[in-house]
Amino acid sequence: MKKAILLIACVFLLAFQAGDNRSQYSIPLAAWSVTAGDIDMDMDGDNDIVAGHNYSSQTQWSGVSFIINNGDGTFFLNDSIYLYSWQTNIHVVNIDSDSFPEIIARHFENETQYMAVLNFDQGNYITNLYSMTYGITGNTISDVNGDNYIDIVIYSNSNQFWGIMYNNGDGNFSNPEYHYVSDYHPRAISCGDLNEDGRDDIVVCGGSTEVYFSYPDGFQLLTLETDEPKDGVSIVDFNLDGKNDILTFIDYPIGNVTGLVMYKNQGNNILDTLDQLYFSFGSSNYFVTDFNNDTLQDILFQLGDYSGYVIYYNQGNFQLADSQFVALPESNPPEGWRNCYCADMDGNGYNDIITVKTLYAYLPDNLEILFNDGNGNFGNDPVTTIETPISKFKTLKLICYPNPFNDRTTIEYTLGKKSMVDLSIYNMKSQKIKTLNNKILQAGKYTHTWDGTDKIGKEASSGIYIIRLAAGRQTLSCKIMYMK
Repeated sequence: MKKAILLIACVFLLAFQAGDNRSQYSIPLAAWSVTAGDIDMDMDGDNDIVAGHNYSSQTQWSGVSFIINNGDGTFFLNDSIYLYSWQTNIHVVNIDSDSFPEIIARHFENETQYMAVLNFDQGNYITNLYSMTYGITGNTISDVNGDNYIDIVIYSNSNQFWGIMYNNGDGNFSNPEYHYVSDYHPRAISCGDLNEDGRDDIVVCGGSTEVYFSYPDGFQLLTLETDEPKDGVSIVDFNLDGKNDILTFIDYPIGNVTGLVMYKNQGNNILDTLDQLYFSFGSSNYFVTDFNNDTLQDILFQLGDYSGYVIYYNQGNFQLADSQFVALPESNPPEGWRNCYCADMDGNGYNDIITVKTLYAYLPDNLEILFNDGNGNFGNDPVTTIETPISKFKTLKLICYPNPFNDRTTIEYTLGKKSMVDLSIYNMKSQKIKTLNNKILQAGKYTHTWDGTDKIGKEASSGIYIIRLAAGRQTLSCKIMYMK
């Protein structure tokens, strides 16, 4: 059943005050989830933040809040919208053909749980509600059937199922299609194309780790593991070989140990289990992203003692460099939980760390940002004037114009000497979507165009992409925004 309601934005200006520096903000209470990056709520060209909040008898409120970027890495609370639920996940994505992103969250009403899709219309958010047969634990978004429209993927720990709500192309969704499991309780889910057929596959983790390959006539199951429960899962091209791999995260509550299991994609639906890595710290969450713009995805572990984060930089071929500790002590009063997301919030081209802290009372810094200067330093103030990676090279140059673009963009580069060149397009999950050139070229100036299509000719989704140029041992990359 779909139910449409109009929710008027509630402004919590008094709750939003800067902390001790420009990285600390107070947003509505009980902030639990956060998303950012490729989110431009006010359509002004910079990245904004959306947070999800939990309901409790102490706060009498839950929902989503919009934190808008001033354009320099400082923020203000724009508004907050009431939704009665526990917002364990929050997603912002354009699901239809208009210019405004939609918010995907949860809502509970009349003893029924709903997935809520908030559509911006004439200054208000019109909320479409889709009823769930059972309660769900979490959700994600993906193009499961390869039609270039974003679907909603859900899972339930207590009711032992995962499911899909298919996008019909105009921003409305089908009733949930449930897939029940019998021998484990799902705890995490991720989606991505594992066999390069243009359809996103689904990985479900709990007591088992299972891959559901998406095909036009249904799903094909591959069980990777049945004896070790995972707490998180990500699908990324971790070794940049053009095939998406699987990373899973384990929090061992006894012994203060964190585990990482990686599955290397060999193609043809074959995934090899690599040796498990153990780390001598407890971690409550992890996030996979590229911190140093080398197009290799790095791993951020959120420490369970709230002292900060540990980053392992990807060295290629599934090898990790020595760890880097990034301090972010607990607040006063201490929070009960925290969550994180990584995205470039100050516009310097490097992904920052955004943290939300959960407390059912006022916190002066329940939203905090650590800004990345690109040299391994994370500080409390925006870094907007650092040198870009292009300046490291005297002869190799790369520019893309126009940026943003909605039809086609020109990619122009100059080679100082004869080189083997690979020019490819990656999405923000470090998944290669198209190769524009892969051959030996003489020194000189070259141009290519990209029309926003992927390697099989399908139009890519609106968003930010990475143009990566590899010439010999030198590599350059730049971010570009595609707007349909």
